[in-house]
Amino acid sequence: MARAQIGGVTKVPGFTLIFLAGIAACPAALEWKTTDLQLTAQPGQQALSVTFPFRNAGDRPVRIISLDPSCRCVSAAPDKAVCAAGESGEIRVELALTGYSGRVRRSVTVTTDAADGKFAELTLTVEIPELVAITPRFLYWRVGAVPEVKVVEVVVTDPKTTTLSQVECANPRFQAQLSPGRSGAFRLTVQPADTRQPDEAMVLLNVLVGGRAQEFVIYAAIK
Repeated sequence: MARAQIGGVTKVPGFTLIFLAGIAACPAALEWKTTDLQLTAQPGQQALSVTFPFRNAGDRPVRIISLDPSCRCVSAAPDKAVCAAGESGEIRVELALTGYSGRVRRSVTVTTDAADGKFAELTLTVEIPELVAITPRFLYWRVGAVPEVKVVEVVVTDPKTTTLSQVECANPRFQAQLSPGRSGAFRLTVQPADTRQPDEAMVLLNVLVGGRAQEFVIYAAIK
């Protein structure tokens, strides 16, 4: 079929224009049931797993290129690497809860080869019951200062289900000692051998919650 030209512009048959417009109007893209979940963990729960369902609303397959969690405590995996047009799928996200309390917010960035070039941010907010209240969690000494003892108050909120077993510190330049007080309360003392140079340590509180071991961290640093 010969094509007519007007002013150097090629005229394409009308049905072809309609077909091309349909392609442009319906690019491959993922539609999410939700990208923001808010949950409450059970006391002593060590991990939480959720799913984010999606559907390919476009007319071409969509490949999931990468999943990038915001923290090492988060893992994520799709149930399929490529989602065909009109097909549904999900991304499973797991959050490790050990050592956390209060409100914890984490996310996973989903990158695809969708024609719109957009990426999705999947957000998980979890309220974690505070089993052990630790004040403060960060201890600091200035370089050259007196290596004085610093005290951390530790309170077990439910002594019936939660007990402190021991305290550990891998850095021999810091000494940590835990002493019991009134019911459910403890006094943790931390002291560096000296403050002549910068150093740091993690003091681990080993806790049994319903018979399962958990660790809580206090950070100590000489700066």
